[in-house]
Amino acid sequence: SFLIHTPQGHILMDGGMPSTAPVIEQSIKELGFKPEDIRLLLTTQPHFDHVGSHSHFKKLSGAMVQAMEGDAQLLRDGGKSDYLFGGNPDYQFPRVAVDRVLKDGDVVTLGGVRLVARKTPGHTPGSATYEMDINEGGHIYKVVFAASTSVNPGTRFAKNPSYPGILEDYRKTFDLLASLQPDIWVSGHSGFFDLQAKRKKMSKDNPAAAFVDPAGYKRMIASKKKEFDDYLAKEAGPQLAWK
Repeated sequence: SFLIHTPQGHILMDGGMPSTAPVIEQSIKELGFKPEDIRLLLTTQPHFDHVGSHSHFKKLSGAMVQAMEGDAQLLRDGGKSDYLFGGNPDYQFPRVAVDRVLKDGDVVTLGGVRLVARKTPGHTPGSATYEMDINEGGHIYKVVFAASTSVNPGTRFAKNPSYPGILEDYRKTFDLLASLQPDIWVSGHSGFFDLQAKRKKMSKDNPAAAFVDPAGYKRMIASKKKEFDDYLAKEAGPQLAWK
């Protein structure tokens, strides 16, 4: 979960399971900010471990919820229409209204901060990746909030696809993500970008430098692409995997 501070309030990128809302709220306070000043709620994917706390923060702050096309309905119905988890109450979450439906390339702005929303579907039909620049000590870093490209067990590509076009979506997403060249990249799951190790390397003078990892980004994309290809080959055979 990422808090982006601006002079006009905060952007909260991703959240957590419903039970984590008080933890996130307390963390924001410990950073010296007010949860009530959240103005925008964004997400890279509407699964319960990313948006389960959205309803809480919208009620608390009145923040505007923005979501990529393809995922807005999942937020509105609390995950009931999810192609994989929709029938399991354990994976559902409090419903939340969506104030703006984003399209690929749309810009999200607040207080001088500018994020470009990129549609990177597959993990969910409207999984989103966000690009932004930050100024740290006079140095401009390109930052990417990368959507998950993991393939959850039970996902179907070749036979009775989990949703129409899911195979093509995953392939386009990998192509788009591979085209990005971030200095700094993060994800909704800390293990993907080795958060703990990078935090240990942080310095007071230039904390952002510990997160500069363009090579790690390329390795992550390659690793996830291989996982995808292996899954597809197991399901449908190697010929389809490499088309």
